[in-house]
Amino acid sequence: MNARRLPIPRPLLVGGVTAAAVLVLLVLVVSLGGSDSKPAPTTSTEAAISTLATSTTSAAPSGPVAPLTGRRVDEVALIERPALAAKIDNFDVGRMTALPQAGLNRADVVFEEIVEANITRLVAVFHSQQPGRIGPIRSARTTDVHLLPQLGPVLFAWSGGNDGVVGAVRGSPFLVDVGHDAASSLYSREAGRRAPHNLFVDADELWKVRPETIAAPRPLFRFRSDGDGPADTAEPAAGVDLAWGGGQESAPVSWIWDAQTRQYLRLQRDRPHLDADGQQVRADNIVVMITDYGTSSADVRSPEARTVGEGELLVFTDGSLVRGRWTRLAEDQPAALHDSLGNQILLTPGVTWVELPRVSGATVRG
Repeated sequence: MNARRLPIPRPLLVGGVTAAAVLVLLVLVVSLGGSDSKPAPTTSTEAAISTLATSTTSAAPSGPVAPLTGRRVDEVALIERPALAAKIDNFDVGRMTALPQAGLNRADVVFEEIVEANITRLVAVFHSQQPGRIGPIRSARTTDVHLLPQLGPVLFAWSGGNDGVVGAVRGSPFLVDVGHDAASSLYSREAGRRAPHNLFVDADELWKVRPETIAAPRPLFRFRSDGDGPADTAEPAAGVDLAWGGGQESAPVSWIWDAQTRQYLRLQRDRPHLDADGQQVRADNIVVMITDYGTSSADVRSPEARTVGEGELLVFTDGSLVRGRWTRLAEDQPAALHDSLGNQILLTPGVTWVELPRVSGATVRG
């Protein structure tokens, strides 16, 4: 959408002298008044003009649309590359914590899945931004092998697993291994953190070792266009609380709508969840897919999310909630998101977190 050009006012005449000349005289009077004079405080009008000048100097990106965010980007090379999916630690118990993680606020999409002891792990998908350092990197689960093919072939940053998981990851035609075992020289342990919550990698380096034949990821969602209003079935909602099954090691999560930034802010254990850059973790959309969990074929202790099928759906976007159902027909297809009338749900262009709680794991905030 083209920006509206503001009219340029004509010079104001004051007794036959232009306002510009008056301004020059005022500057001379102030400068001759001696070093003891204090600068005049900035008025609200001046601040508004300064803000307007600043905002008009940086034009919005006008390049192609990133498939995972629906936003335009100027650096075409970023969205022509494949996606990088990284298994990010989210253990959050006392001094053994994995927090703060690095890179979460530069992911396009993040999936949150349940693992052993009702802990969650994150699969952060990077594509249209340069994330730099990311981590802590942890081991894969069979959930990842069934979840990630919806993107098409992706680079996969991970750090081991049991023999069954390792075999499943390496046997998948959709997961290109750029994990710790395959590219160990690019990974490092961070001093001051306890193992195993201290393994990090420079994500930008992982793209350098990718095969050239891997394409950009497939879109997962449909996004609203400029000027589109909320869905007819949308209702006000302040956010959502997520529980993963209880237990001392399970960390409850909340997403709270912030009207000032027009984003959802994340809390974990009732505390602001901060990324390593000191910024609170945030998103433009929260897609809550109520999910059945079975037992992993690789480990009877490990739950596996059944992400092919259907289930209850809660979509939080632009300060509203749209209720419906998700349906995913095959592993190489994304889930279709439909509201209670059967219409496809459109998201706000931007970052999306996909939450995969069990039944009764999500409570809407009024």
